[in-house]
Amino acid sequence: MATYAQIQTYATYEDQEDFAELLTRYQDTLKELGCDDQGVLAWLDEITWPESEEESFGDIYPATFTLRPAQGEPITCSGIDVSLYPNIGTPTLDEEPQPWIGINLQFEDEALLTETGATYKPEIGAGIWHILRVLANNFPELGVYFTEEWQENRSWRSIVEEAGDPWAFDLAIFPRKLAAYFEAIPAGYEGTVTDEGFGFAQSNRWSPLPWK
Repeated sequence: MATYAQIQTYATYEDQEDFAELLTRYQDTLKELGCDDQGVLAWLDEITWPESEEESFGDIYPATFTLRPAQGEPITCSGIDVSLYPNIGTPTLDEEPQPWIGINLQFEDEALLTETGATYKPEIGAGIWHILRVLANNFPELGVYFTEEWQENRSWRSIVEEAGDPWAFDLAIFPRKLAAYFEAIPAGYEGTVTDEGFGFAQSNRWSPLPWK
């Protein structure tokens, strides 16, 4: 059974207009990353505003498509999914929980990992890093996280729900305003500074580090 990694992007929205704007911005970002697959671009146009609680999960595009980032090698995505989280967060007496949208680019592990499965192929690091930087620039609210299946959503939830460990990723860029959540750097992580914020990677999974 195939396993997957994903690049996870998050943003808040307030209404149907915000929701549509976020999807258009993500569509434009895919184009910026060299995606010319009309199927996935049209699919983002077709996602509709949820009309009931049952529809709040979002949608999935199950076909493969290719990104051609300006840096690094072309990379095949095995799909993309959009998830809606209408009541996530730690509410206060004055605030309602903020609705979130999560958009994940999916990748088959087999295409990314070396034969041992312990590290990522050297040739994919630069491309993944460039994709994260473009997404972090276009969606600066909470950062962008490259995760394995077991890490999915954990960094995001630790920030918006203020519980758990934010360091559940193999590679990430988060904005400077979130630095307080990442003050205690675990062993095995190395970092760098970018225009988009702070980047960190699990050093034992990348050789060389993606930004090098």
